[in-house]
Amino acid sequence: MHELNIPISVNGKIITTLRAVQDDLPIALKRLTTYILEHTEAVIVQNVTELAKSASVGEATVVRLAKLLKFQGFKEFQLEMAKEIAGNSQNEDEQILDSNISDGDDCQIIARKIKVAMTKSISENIRAVDEKSFYTVAEAVFKARRVCIFGVGNSCLSALFLKNKLNRIGLDAQCEEMSHFMYTSMSMLSPSDVVIALSQKGNSYETLKAFEIGKSTGALAVAITNNPVGKLAQMADVVLFNGNEEGALQGDSAATIAAQIHVCEIIYALVVSLNRTRAVKTKQLTLKALRMDPQEE
Repeated sequence: MHELNIPISVNGKIITTLRAVQDDLPIALKRLTTYILEHTEAVIVQNVTELAKSASVGEATVVRLAKLLKFQGFKEFQLEMAKEIAGNSQNEDEQILDSNISDGDDCQIIARKIKVAMTKSISENIRAVDEKSFYTVAEAVFKARRVCIFGVGNSCLSALFLKNKLNRIGLDAQCEEMSHFMYTSMSMLSPSDVVIALSQKGNSYETLKAFEIGKSTGALAVAITNNPVGKLAQMADVVLFNGNEEGALQGDSAATIAAQIHVCEIIYALVVSLNRTRAVKTKQLTLKALRMDPQEE
């Protein structure tokens, strides 16, 4: 039997979680999930029998999905779904626009669609914030001998962003961009270190291999991902969720990068708060270095 472990609470983000896990579900659960995502308003008024019939699945599949999402049963799932829909009232832009760019969209429409996608992604971050997990990561980063951050593709851009932010406040943060160097760097970590991997789907081969090597050294393994049931999340000691508002052909979209950077910025702000005096002092040193004129004596 196909089993899923969803390591984060889904209250307030059922739709986000279903979208993230949809591709990893077996056929019947995937069919049910697709129906729920496409008919959210209908789902909150249907009973188990009606929903099962509408989605062409058995009633047991409906109950199973609710339990996979950590609810006692369908009624609890339905109630939370209704609350989520009511709480996600859309503004005018969201009512008239979809985040997918279509042929024929003019520049103004494209600009507004991108704005909606980025806003939604960050809103998903806020709804998914797990304070305990963020503080655990921030404290570990603050105390770490070394922090190794990595990602492949556009996730590497977000990793570089966090590495630079931490360097500027005096922390030994590294970000290798080539897989060969990722693996060797990970092998030299220790229990005094932290490894942070960014991956939207959480299934990139290079990311998983580097993460596994880093975790094997005893370093705290932190995953920043949109997929709570991806392999990366399953391997991690701590999972930080980042939002996602991508169309089918918009992998590595600006909205995804914005959501990842938003999570990185939260980590950075919490680390700074642990010793603001030191952070300010080291930030001033780096600013001074950037302003130095090499021609000056």
